[in-house]
Parts: sequence; structure tokens; C-alpha cells
Amino acid sequence: MKPAAIVSLAAALAAVAFAAQPQRPASPVLRLGVVSFYNPRLMYIKYQPLIDYLNAHTDRRWELVIGPSYERTVDDLCSGVLTVAYLGPYTYERAHARCGALPVVKLNTGGKPTYRSLIMVRADNPIKSLQELAGKRFGFGSPMSTSSHLMPRAMLDDAGLHPGVDLACRYYFHHERAARAVLLGEVDACGVRDIVGEKFTHRGLRILATSEPMPNFPFVLAPNSPAALRDELFTTLVEQPVVDPAAAAAIRGWDEELSGGFVAASDAEYAPIRRLAIRVFGPRALTLGEAQLECGPGKS
Repeated sequence: MKPAAIVSLAAALAAVAFAAQPQRPASPVLRLGVVSFYNPRLMYIKYQPLIDYLNAHTDRRWELVIGPSYERTVDDLCSGVLTVAYLGPYTYERAHARCGALPVVKLNTGGKPTYRSLIMVRADNPIKSLQELAGKRFGFGSPMSTSSHLMPRAMLDDAGLHPGVDLACRYYFHHERAARAVLLGEVDACGVRDIVGEKFTHRGLRILATSEPMPNFPFVLAPNSPAALRDELFTTLVEQPVVDPAAAAAIRGWDEELSGGFVAASDAEYAPIRRLAIRVFGPRALTLGEAQLECGPGKS
């Protein structure tokens, strides 16, 4: 037999032998959903490194899913389209009320397991107090956002102002858009989360009021997720960086929102957010649609 024929026969026999072996099924892709806090490009820059980390440090395959809305991300988590979702505190409460989803870990941004909401105005605006916003225009992010809607609404209420009555409401659905609307003069003030607002203090805005601390953003597991997955996520995100310098270095290289790593989270610590939502939005705060959460007649 010619050498070329021998090679061909050997290759054919090898292919048959390989085909005869039982093939391990490809592991399913687990989807981590993130609500649309920012514009899509920034979302990928911020959160794709987290997906890369999970792919490198677990035996599972992960992909990033950016939800078109907060409401859609909750829908997808509760229906099983998503395995895990990265949610704001109020959005978490809605997911928990709807399908029993529970947090595994929360962010430790800048070494803090809490964050704050900021109400901001232009640096050249003479307004010195929240009460002086009466008759003005206010820019919010998403109606389901904790730091750019729920908490600013509560702060305005505490100042004796009723959004939609005492001041007009506009919605920009992303934190940066609300801040830019103040810079452009479309609105007189806005509500944003702290790390966004602090950047805009160097771009022409100043902080008018700061909220009390809130528990940081949780990573939330879909209902009926196996305990093994919960344990694996906790180990990979909280425990492994303590003992693995490479894992710790990878996390430190992420966007500032995530680079502080993660700490344990529990349902109980988000109870104050639930109570605040009911105070601001009423007894149906955890079930109202996004449009129903918007300010009343004064919205524009």
C-alpha cells in the first residue's frame, strides 16, 4: 500500500474511532442580565470584563445580556431566560416580590457595600436648597431606578415638594443623560447615583443634596436555581479573590463601579428600600408598570 493511502486509511480510522466515542454535551450558556443603567456601549465596557472573569474562573459558560428596560430584565430573570441579574435595590425588590429571586452578593464599590443618590444642579445655578426647586424642571433616569428616581423622589417629598405637582418631571432613562440635560439647560436639576454625579462635578454640575446610604447593587439568582450555583458564584466572586492574587488583580482592573469586588448580600438588608418604595409609590409599588411610576400631571 502506498504511503499516502496508509495515511488516508489511518485518518479515516481515527475519525471513525472519534465518532464512536460518547461525546460530552456542550454545557449550557448561563446568561447574566444587567439593567440598562447606561448607554449600550458603556454597558459592554463596564460589564463584559465580569463575564470574561466568570468564564475564566468557573467551569460554566457565561454571556452578557443587556436588558432594554428594567422591567424586561425582571421579566427575563423570573421566566428563566436569565440565570443571574445585576439589579438596582428597588428592581431587586420587585423581582423578589414577583418570583422569590434572592441576592447572592452585592457590590463593594470603592470599598463600601453602600452607595448614595445625588441631586445635582449646574454649578452656576444660585439654588441652595431643595425647596428652591419649586416650579422647576427635574430630570430622572428610569422610573425603576433607585438612585435616579425612587430616592430623589423621596428626598423631594421630604423637602415638601411633590414631583408632578410642585415641579415638572422628565425622564432620560440613563444617569448620564439626566446629568447632561442639566448641563444643557433642559432641566434645572437631576437625580443620579454617586459615582456618576461625582464625575459631573468636574463638568459643570454641583451637588445640591445627598441621600442616606443604600445597600449596594445585588447580583440576584433566578428562582429555583441550584444551591451549587449560588455557592459557586459566592466562592468565585468573594472568596477566590482573597486567596488568588490573579483573580484579585483581574477585579481591580475593572471599572470603578465593580473594581472594589463583592461582599455577601441578604434579602433583609433591602427591606428599607421596599418600605421607601411603598411610601413614595403607594401599596402597589412592587407591581406597577414603569409608566405608572412616573410623576403625575406635571410630567413633561
